Amino acid sequence: MWLGSSWVIILVIVVAQSYAAVRRLLAYLRYFQQEGYEAIRFLKWAKLRSLTDPIFWVSAGASFLFLWSPAAAVGLFILGIVALALAQPDPRRSGKIPLKMTWRATRVLAVAVVVAAAVWTATIWAYPVVDVRAAFFASMVTFALIPAVLIVANVLLAPYERHVQTSYEREAAARVRDVRPFVIGITGSYGKSSAKAMLAHVLQYKGPTLAASGSVNTLMGVTRHIREELVFGHEFMVVEMGAFKKGSIRRLCELTPPSAGLITAVGDMHLERFGSTDEIVKAKSELAEAVPAGGLLVVNADSPGALRIARSAVGRRVLLYGETSPEDLETRLGHVSFSKQGTTFVLTTREGTHTCFTPLLGRPIILNLTGVFTLAAALGVDPAVIVGAMRTLKPVSNRLEVVEDRGVTWIRDAYNSNQFGFRAALEVAAALPVARRFLATPGVIELGREQFQVNRALSKEAAVVCDKTLIVADANRAAFVSGHRDAGREAALVPVPNRHEAFRWLRETVKEGDAVILENDLPDLYERTAGVFWKESAAS
Repeated sequence: MWLGSSWVIILVIVVAQSYAAVRRLLAYLRYFQQEGYEAIRFLKWAKLRSLTDPIFWVSAGASFLFLWSPAAAVGLFILGIVALALAQPDPRRSGKIPLKMTWRATRVLAVAVVVAAAVWTATIWAYPVVDVRAAFFASMVTFALIPAVLIVANVLLAPYERHVQTSYEREAAARVRDVRPFVIGITGSYGKSSAKAMLAHVLQYKGPTLAASGSVNTLMGVTRHIREELVFGHEFMVVEMGAFKKGSIRRLCELTPPSAGLITAVGDMHLERFGSTDEIVKAKSELAEAVPAGGLLVVNADSPGALRIARSAVGRRVLLYGETSPEDLETRLGHVSFSKQGTTFVLTTREGTHTCFTPLLGRPIILNLTGVFTLAAALGVDPAVIVGAMRTLKPVSNRLEVVEDRGVTWIRDAYNSNQFGFRAALEVAAALPVARRFLATPGVIELGREQFQVNRALSKEAAVVCDKTLIVADANRAAFVSGHRDAGREAALVPVPNRHEAFRWLRETVKEGDAVILENDLPDLYERTAGVFWKESAAS
């Protein structure tokens, strides 16, 4: 033994590496949470990232250094991993989507700590000689396996999570049966959240209406919303129904049986997850199938995918709306005109014509508003009341929200972008009387094999409208280079590594009278940002 008992030194090593391990688990947990605790998607992001962890290499270096200088090895290990752990940004307060320590995240972290301790203990006892060097080796193995540790913890908790979720679902379902609101389900590949907010705003003039704020559209999100917010007296409940796979909307409809449905558009959003547009149509069809015979189904006829669903909805009262569709429409949108104040447009119905204004901007949003008008009118709301309510709508934050700041027009469309919203932002920017137009975007994602070509086309269109385009991060950089080359404007493309650098460039360049489009904001999974190891973690 040296420097007294090696067990005392091992104890100090355990304390230091335990502190660092918890910090690393928190960092990885943020990304695991962003992937919805889906193991395969999380592993696709993590890959071999843990083998680039400086703490992994400090542990390995200490193990080798121990052969020549035990004291130096212990000092390197303890000081090194504590310093690296302290330097790591706190994921609960850093990044674009901070880690939310929900009860589930807390449980996963707690079990992961136990699993990590088990890995460390098993490794040290499997080592030929249980000494200080064995502790270094055990730490190296533990840090290399941290992504797997989180996955194992989540698997171990799965039975309990299912039990908890099932009990919550039962409670929420009972609340819906007791209150008996008229439930309107809304789905689509995009436009769900804005349509939900607009419909709830209009329906409140007919009766007390409940709708979750933001993008609450998963089974557990809606379950929690019902348990906390649905009370006796609510006449209407508008439910946004999202899906990453077939069966998701069916389960939401079992929880909240819809009396009516609104399908905004069905396209290539999340194509990477579904695999094909046909699978997306099948998933979104679950809302139409859940609407009872004779029930109301309002569908965007401009969307081929949504129109397929409408044509298969036998026995339902189907009303179509749109702008360009040749179908016989209940409501047709026309004469759309944008300004900094909002949008002027005309809605033509079977009964007459309505000239409308709303502070909202963007052709997809106005088309969604056409669907809202159609559904609300079918439920008995006076069309004049609906037109009046449109004037008091407020833009949803970061969904084609136009803000003036010190002479600069900011078109904020950073949330959950798709190619149609992207084009809508370009259209609005082109219509505004400004000196120069700038675009900052990482492009659109989760389009599978179509991602390159879609982003290439968007890049070419942006090159026509904007004086400069900042392509953020690496996810779609090659596609944007190709698109600007197609437009003959390669010099107008400015690559930047992350959102922080994009804003720095804009602050130095933009002047009074200019307009800036902020289109899409990728989660931390896709961008070099405050990450796992240090402030500029390597992009995946």
